Amino acid sequence: MKFLTTLLCVVCCAVAMAQDGVVPLGKCEVVCDVNDLLPTDVEVVGSTQGLAISGDYAFSMHDKGQCVIIDLKRMQYVNSFVLESNTGHCNNASFGVERYSRDSQFPLFYVTECRGERACYVNDITLEGSRLVQKIFYSGDEIVGPCDWAVDASRKLLYLYCTIGEIRMLMWFELPRLSDSDERGEVHLKLEDSLGSIPAGDIKIPQGSLVTDDYIFLPEGVPARGTALNVIHRNSARLLQRIDLTATGIEPEGVACYKGWLYMSLHTPREPRHSIIYRYRINR
Repeated sequence: MKFLTTLLCVVCCAVAMAQDGVVPLGKCEVVCDVNDLLPTDVEVVGSTQGLAISGDYAFSMHDKGQCVIIDLKRMQYVNSFVLESNTGHCNNASFGVERYSRDSQFPLFYVTECRGERACYVNDITLEGSRLVQKIFYSGDEIVGPCDWAVDASRKLLYLYCTIGEIRMLMWFELPRLSDSDERGEVHLKLEDSLGSIPAGDIKIPQGSLVTDDYIFLPEGVPARGTALNVIHRNSARLLQRIDLTATGIEPEGVACYKGWLYMSLHTPREPRHSIIYRYRINR
């Protein structure tokens, strides 16, 4: 409790610089240290990474594929398992629109591989487990290094957060359907499939990404080199707000929206059970 109280003070005092007087994110609250919700016999392996929310359930991903599910309404641990066939970094996660079948509990679950394949693993997920139903790849030599995938469900778009040359970019595509898969269950996107692109700004070390309404939320950095949360305008690419998180001493990772708040997961180095979740009120 003392740690969370200290963290709350740091986060709420973080410097928020806004452009043109626009401040998309307001009040901040620490939600929990996930360790406080976990049964003692639950082992968490791998650093905290992507975060996605569907209904009242938060799906917190960890390096090499472990998924920890939290009921946000009751603030209770639900379950933990490793995603089928996913041993990637799981740097980002989001829910789409399509469901694998009428019986599916949730829309399709998109998880960034982030190990060099430039792949997005598409999963039919439940509260008990998952199965891999599609892989999406980007084919093109213009991208340098790994990249992230994020679904804008309201517009049925799939965003690719990548580096071209030395510039962080966001490219977007029509969200592939399961029926678009080839005989191997794969979709291969190319530059000519892109519907548009914008620069993401001066991001030193990309973390998670979220596109919703007119905002793009981009956490960045590691504690040793500084951390921040950036908010840019989806159409103009203008930086609307930058919140310095360096003083927290932990690493911002996944972001997701829930009931008018932006939730963010942060990982505590060498302590994967201690995933910290806090939230910012989204100003309308």
